[in-house]
Amino acid sequence: MKKYVMIILTVLLILSCTKTDDKSKKQDNSPDNTIPSVKTETVQQKPLQLYAEITGKLEGITDIVYYSEVAGKVRTIEKNLGERISKGEAIAYLDSENYRITYDQTASELKSAEANLDAVRIKTEASRKLYETDKVSKFELTNSESSLKKAEASVEAARAGLERARINFENSKFISPVDGSIAQINIKEGQFVATGQAVASIIDCSKLLIKTGITENDVVSVKNGNNVIVFQNGNEKSVHGTVTGIGKKPDATGNYPVEIIIENPGKELLPGMIVRGQIESSKLENVIYTDFDNIIEEYGKYYVYTVSANYKAVKKEISIGKKYGNRVVITTGLEPGETLITSGIESLSDGTSVRIFTEENKN
Repeated sequence: MKKYVMIILTVLLILSCTKTDDKSKKQDNSPDNTIPSVKTETVQQKPLQLYAEITGKLEGITDIVYYSEVAGKVRTIEKNLGERISKGEAIAYLDSENYRITYDQTASELKSAEANLDAVRIKTEASRKLYETDKVSKFELTNSESSLKKAEASVEAARAGLERARINFENSKFISPVDGSIAQINIKEGQFVATGQAVASIIDCSKLLIKTGITENDVVSVKNGNNVIVFQNGNEKSVHGTVTGIGKKPDATGNYPVEIIIENPGKELLPGMIVRGQIESSKLENVIYTDFDNIIEEYGKYYVYTVSANYKAVKKEISIGKKYGNRVVITTGLEPGETLITSGIESLSDGTSVRIFTEENKN
């Protein structure tokens, strides 16, 4: 009987060991996807380009309102809304007949005044010669010289009147003083336009202007000529610009005024759009830094995870320096050449096995 009991116990022991081995094999052969994948970067000392963050509204490099300098009825409009216009081209014409008549009249008045001046000069010169031979009195000579001054003044007045008439006649043609596009037309054919009334708005969008401001911390590092990366709100496509002016006195907001010119060859950006930008300021040399998202804060202390040679997560305490946007300088705790984990740190703990994500194993 004892012999049978021993046989049964031996069989049970063998079966138990077999199940344990099978279980062990199943665990050993578990798929790799139970090990978390992480992205990494190699720690190195490198330059850190700093930026001054700005926001602003776009303006045309040229943005003017053309006002009428004379009154009159609109005869024709030469340009439509949105149409290109070159400097010297006509926007519209007033009915200029009255201004032409006035110009012709003042031109005749000038000729008459000049003819009278010639006659008075001859008479005055004759009076001087007669006075020298005592044939006319001092009174008569004085009258002649007075008449000469009046004739000279009349010529000057006639010349001024002619110039005024010429300017009024020219101003009855609304000629663009700049290159650009018609942003607004404020008049209609047949409409009476008063002196000082807005005729049209002209804007040049080939380049755009940003008027914005920077803080006192940034103004010491931003210089004329610095590069600017500009993003339209809601659009990550960027364009480049250049700082063209920096105010030396803060405005009402406490910021220092800055002007930026950006190229706009495709005319995709328009005046009035709100943009954000980054002005290149100073550059830190040979520093270790990373995104603040790669750092864990616990009870006032800061930690990162690195990967050891046997692919284990290593939790390391670090000291941080100044934060620049989302980037922060690491002053102690990391050495060049270490492998820093940059994603997936939320699920890690010290000693967790990890695999490094690559394009080859992403599936």
